[in-house]
Amino acid sequence: MFNSSPGGMFEVIRLIYSFKSDEFRIITITVFVCLGIMAFGVVGYMFVEGWDFVDSLYQTVITISTVGFGEVHPMSQGGRVITIFLILFAISLLGYFFSKFVTIMVEGRLTALLRGRNMEKKIAKLKDHFIICGHGKMGSQIAFEFRQAKVPFVVMDINPVLFEREETKEFLWIAGNASREEDLERCGIGRARGLVSVLSEDQDNIYAVLTARGLNPNLRIVTRANEEETESKLKRAGADHIISPFKIGGSRIASIMLRPSINHFLDGLARAEEIRLSLVEVEVREGSHLAGKTIRDTGITEIAESIIVGIRRNGASISIRPSVDTVLGIGDQLVLMGQIDALQRIDKMIKT
Repeated sequence: MFNSSPGGMFEVIRLIYSFKSDEFRIITITVFVCLGIMAFGVVGYMFVEGWDFVDSLYQTVITISTVGFGEVHPMSQGGRVITIFLILFAISLLGYFFSKFVTIMVEGRLTALLRGRNMEKKIAKLKDHFIICGHGKMGSQIAFEFRQAKVPFVVMDINPVLFEREETKEFLWIAGNASREEDLERCGIGRARGLVSVLSEDQDNIYAVLTARGLNPNLRIVTRANEEETESKLKRAGADHIISPFKIGGSRIASIMLRPSINHFLDGLARAEEIRLSLVEVEVREGSHLAGKTIRDTGITEIAESIIVGIRRNGASISIRPSVDTVLGIGDQLVLMGQIDALQRIDKMIKT
C-alpha cells in the first residue's frame, strides 16, 4: 500500500531522482504535480462549496485547462479563492515542468540524433572489426581490452542509458537489439571480423548468435553461457566458442592455488609492461610475400627473443613448435611469443 505520510512522500521523491533519465524524472514529477493540484481542487470544492465529487472534479479540470467554461454552480468567496490558486498553480508549476520537458526532449534528442548519425558514418567505414553485443560488466571489460589492443570495434546494447558513462565516448556504439537483423547490419556485420555476445540472458545470446550467423556465415562468434545445458544450443545456433564464466572462474582459482608460479607468468603476459613478453596471433593473408616460403626463409626465427609457439591451418587444432622447414600458406595463423618490440616488427612484416 502507498504510504501517504511525509516520510513516504520523501521516499517517492528519492526514488524518482534515483533514475538517470531526465525525461523520466520530468514526466513523473509532472504527473505527481498534476495529480496533487487536482486533488487540492476536488477536496477544496467538496469541503468549501459542498459539491459532490463529479461536480468538483469537473470544475477543477475546466479551471486547470483554462477552457473558459462557466462555473458549475455559483461560488462563494472561498470557492473563488480555491479557483485562483488552481489557476496560478496550473500556469506556473505545470507550465514550468512542461517547458523543461520540451527542452530536454528537443535538445537531448537533437544531440543524440546528431551523435547517432556521426556514429553511423564512422561505423560505415569500418572493416574487419569486432561487434560486442551487451555492455554490462563483461561487455565493458571486453571493450576495455579491445581499446588496449587498439582494434576497431562497435558496442551494441538495447539500453541507451548504459552509453551515458564517460568511457563510452572513447568508442563507437549503437543502441539496438542484437537479435534484430537491421540493428546488426547497422553495426556492419557483413564486414565484421568477429562478434562477441555477452548478454545477460542465455536465450538472448542464442537469438543473437543465430541472427548473426545467418547474416555472415564466415563470422567468428564467441558467446557466454550461464547454464551448462545452453552450450549445446549455442553451438547449434552457430557459435564458434562458448565461454562459461563460472567454469573459467573456478578453474582459474584452482590453478592459482595449485600452480602459483605458472599463473604469475601468465599474468605477466597479460600485463606485458611487467616482463615485456607477450603472445600475438598473426595471419598470413592473400598477397603477403611470406606465402610459399618456409619459416626459415622468412627470417622470423632470426629476430631475437621470439619463437613460433604454434601454427594453425584450416581451422584445425594448433600444431605446437612447427619445424623451420614448414611452408607458410595463405590463411595460416601463427602464434608468436617474445619481446613486445620484436613481435610488433614480426606482426608488421607478416601483414605487409
